[in-house]
Amino acid sequence: MTLLANWKVILGGAWSVRLMLLAAAISAFAAFLGLVSAEQLGWNPVWFAAASAIINLLAIPARLVVQGGLARAQSFLEDESGAVSRRTVASLTGAGLVAVLALAVPEIQRSEGRSLVAYQDIVGVWTICDGETLEVGPGDVASSAECDRKLEARVRAFAAGIATCLPERLPVAMQAAFVSASYNIGVGAFCGSSMARRAAVGDLRGACDALRLWNKARVGAGGSLQPVRGLTLRRERERALCLSGLPG
Repeated sequence: MTLLANWKVILGGAWSVRLMLLAAAISAFAAFLGLVSAEQLGWNPVWFAAASAIINLLAIPARLVVQGGLARAQSFLEDESGAVSRRTVASLTGAGLVAVLALAVPEIQRSEGRSLVAYQDIVGVWTICDGETLEVGPGDVASSAECDRKLEARVRAFAAGIATCLPERLPVAMQAAFVSASYNIGVGAFCGSSMARRAAVGDLRGACDALRLWNKARVGAGGSLQPVRGLTLRRERERALCLSGLPG
């Protein structure tokens, strides 16, 4: 049994964990009341046991819902089932996923660049390989093979994450463009964006155009959001890829 690499993110951001901790606290208080004559306090320990059981049951749906606080915990979303549905699983397997990856990975590699040594990006986040930021710190190094594995696993995870907020049967090129964008901005930001909202109501061209809105970054500590040339060029490439999947 191996501890997940991102256990700190999951422990601090998952509602299922919070609910289980709350249930444990209530159960402990109920046990305390059982030791100190709860009747004198006018409290029935059974109430606390019932509350604990209900909260533990609520932890089950909490475990199956994509949670915004876990946008960067991609291995949690992928391997530990963040919002898994039959539609999502079906849309992320087989030839469809392979086709999406074939278009998304080259664009991500082109946009991110590859570094085998950890560095700080323009907003000060430690990064390695192809834009990988999860559990990266100063002095970290990686091999090309490790970067290949990280990239494939992360791209699959991002594809799984955004599938929960997109309609079925989008063109492959559009899915690939959105996977590339989400790799850069995060699943939570993508699912809350006008890209996802426009796609959900069938405005596919508008969803592609909305990629252009995500060309800004906060440069420097406490700095304001500013357009970044690299992001602007990346969004134009992603938009072109997105539009290439639309009829006409």
